[in-house]
Amino acid sequence: MSIIALCGAALIALLATAVIRELRPSLAPFCGAAVGLVFFGYVIKSVAPVIEFIKKMDSLAAGGISVMIKALGIAVCCQITAEICKDCGENAFASRVELMAKINILLLALPLIKEIVTVAGELAG
Repeated sequence: MSIIALCGAALIALLATAVIRELRPSLAPFCGAAVGLVFFGYVIKSVAPVIEFIKKMDSLAAGGISVMIKALGIAVCCQITAEICKDCGENAFASRVELMAKINILLLALPLIKEIVTVAGELAG
């Protein structure tokens, strides 16, 4: 599906959500969340070839690319979740999700940081 078709689908979903918001305001956040999940599923399906390419490249880069891709996945997943929470009016939940993402990315990067510090120590001395 082309980006133009995706944008058109997003605009149609936006109009449907606006109509639902007028008729049944309590259902509008759920409609937005459902549309977001459908688009997220499409993105996951579309990214499969990129992930295969990265797996091949990761064997050459000693695992560094893998950590970056996992961090990107955590960031995107948590950003979408935080946006859904904000759409539902739960800003506190959104903030907690964003904090969890930052902590998980930091934990994911700790082995790389340790390796960098070790190599720097060896070079210095």
